[in-house]
Amino acid sequence: MKHFLLINPWVYDTAAYDFWQKPLGLLYVGSILKYHGFEVNLIDLMNRYDEYFKEINFIKDRYYGTGKYYYEQVEKPEIIKDIPRKFKRYGLPEEVFIKKLNEYKNVDGIIVTSVMTYWYYGVYKTIEIIRKVFPEKPIFLGGIYVNVMPLHAKKTFEKLNVKVINGTGNIAIKKLFDYYNINIKNIDWFEDLDPFYDLYSDVPYIVITSSIGCPFKCTYCVTPRMWKYQIRSVKKIIKGIENVLSKKKVEDVVFFDDAFLIHPQKEELLEKLSQFKVRYHLPNGIHAKLVNRKIAKLFSKANFKVIKLGYETSDEEMQKKTGGKVSNEDLIRASNYLLNEGLNETSAYIMANLPGQKVDDVIKGIDFCMELGIIPSVNEFTPIPNTPQYMELVSKGWIEIDTDPLLLNNSILPYWWDYGMNVEEIEYIKAYLRDKKSQKRGI
Repeated sequence: MKHFLLINPWVYDTAAYDFWQKPLGLLYVGSILKYHGFEVNLIDLMNRYDEYFKEINFIKDRYYGTGKYYYEQVEKPEIIKDIPRKFKRYGLPEEVFIKKLNEYKNVDGIIVTSVMTYWYYGVYKTIEIIRKVFPEKPIFLGGIYVNVMPLHAKKTFEKLNVKVINGTGNIAIKKLFDYYNINIKNIDWFEDLDPFYDLYSDVPYIVITSSIGCPFKCTYCVTPRMWKYQIRSVKKIIKGIENVLSKKKVEDVVFFDDAFLIHPQKEELLEKLSQFKVRYHLPNGIHAKLVNRKIAKLFSKANFKVIKLGYETSDEEMQKKTGGKVSNEDLIRASNYLLNEGLNETSAYIMANLPGQKVDDVIKGIDFCMELGIIPSVNEFTPIPNTPQYMELVSKGWIEIDTDPLLLNNSILPYWWDYGMNVEEIEYIKAYLRDKKSQKRGI
């Protein structure tokens, strides 16, 4: 029986916070491997509830299971050495990682995931350590970064003798098994399997999804270009939650859908979710256009807390240009329905630093949300390679097609990009929002 070690890598960044971050794709890979009879273990370098952090009394939750990561300041790579921000490695210390790796000397293969394109450096540093401990073991790399930038990944990781596996679902699994000359039948993994949370000893929150992909095609988003939109049946979603709750002391269940309200059985799902004594959250931005009075009542009944509405911008022309999935009227209506049901932690995402966007547009969006009684969250724009918006920027000469992803990090972009907001403008927006929040709290 083959034995696989799954690894969720370090994050190297100027800032990071655990907003319910779990390696969902990697946990599904674990379930698929287990289903086919293989032994599976996990080292999650970003797990704030690791035994090591318990021993040093570092676990400090804030709200609903979110919290700060442990970090150590590290030397910046050459390409961002002149950026005046501290660079940090978030996650378990290196010596703890090496100790954990040495517990799995007999594994047949090591599978590493990746998320943000601009986090590839953390993946690289993770695999550097793995390769020192396991000079000859097969190492496989998959995940979002690999699918968005397969050529960059192959070129970057070839020196570490890493097998880059692009593709999603059964396509990626088949490539893995082909290496071992293992023949398997495709399975409907998304419908029939759950993320493998048994790999964690302690998991106060879980991240799940009722669908993958998204039928909308927003110009800045990579999701619909990676996945065909699929839903999971209500029966299997509920059974999956029951299974985890029977084994773990979970207090928060987080849906990471990109299109939660598109699910055709959403009302049935929300009704059945109310049977569990947990808190639910929707942090990825639901479609305001699809919120009605009944949906709001069901959210309240099921005990939903954090609900993020996708808003992006108050500029109606830019709303149409980026995908047209929300209007100002949609946000007004959705906010009223949700607030009337006591869902007072409703907020809306606003984008800052979109190409051609003015500071005043973001300020207007903040004011608009505050007037509606919801707190906006400002997300700084990150150009995602190979999206329509990115290719438009390339065609205009505003960005090079082979720009190092480290430079595209939204915390670094304003320091060098001439076609967006500068650092002072971004800081002004952040200060303006902080002031508005303080006024609302009466501070």
